[in-house]
Amino acid sequence: MATITPERKTTSFWQAWKIQRVVLGALILRELQSRHGRHNIGYLWMVVEPMLLASVVTLMHVGQEGSDGGLLTMPAFPFTVLGYCNFIIFRNNFTRAEGVLDWSGNMMYHSRITLFDILFARMICESAGAILSLIVLMTIGITLGLAEFPARPLYMFLGTGEMFIWSFGLAMMISAYTYGTHFVGRLVHPIGYFMFPLSGAFITMNLLPEWARAYMAWNPMMAMFETIRYGAFAGADDRYMDQSYVIVHCVVSLFWGLVALRHIRKHIHAG
Repeated sequence: MATITPERKTTSFWQAWKIQRVVLGALILRELQSRHGRHNIGYLWMVVEPMLLASVVTLMHVGQEGSDGGLLTMPAFPFTVLGYCNFIIFRNNFTRAEGVLDWSGNMMYHSRITLFDILFARMICESAGAILSLIVLMTIGITLGLAEFPARPLYMFLGTGEMFIWSFGLAMMISAYTYGTHFVGRLVHPIGYFMFPLSGAFITMNLLPEWARAYMAWNPMMAMFETIRYGAFAGADDRYMDQSYVIVHCVVSLFWGLVALRHIRKHIHAG
């Protein structure tokens, strides 16, 4: 007697990608709607808000002269815009990841949605606003003669991409470790503020004394900003952009974040 085996439904890569794209698109629209709504300028606040913050910080530095440490070839306007807009990618994703999973339990009703999808959609919204603000401000600066077109665009994109991956890994960790507890969450915002002067967004390794460089070399964000500046300015130094060190940090951060999400998933119930 022949046995009949049930037919298994398989999903091709392109079918899975199409489903994933629809899910991410819906989550991004949900994120934009819940955060900015449709009042006033609506979704444009995603770009205008970080652009206003970056403009204020930039205007405070415009007109400042460089020093012998290497800023003579780095005008204040693009130097500050690049530093602050890229730092926003880290700060917004790091500080706003706290408690995300506490209110995302109801999304688990949908079998197609995962915790990764929820956090990745938020990451896209936060980072897209900062990147678009950077593009707008740099375009204005180039038009007004305050900045020049990036000397090595690929290096600039590389540094920003590393900032995106590293921040996303940290955001996944923070989201997982702050689920159901407030202790870790209390540390997130102070760390975000402390990282502002320590990130390397507004200082180069050339300007630091020798003893400080040894410590700052351990900070992967410093190497990321050195890479961004090397891509933006023709006269920037490439001695301190240790790519192997940064890539290891990005991979470890991303892997650790994924493991943390997988571990916490079994404790999250839809409702």
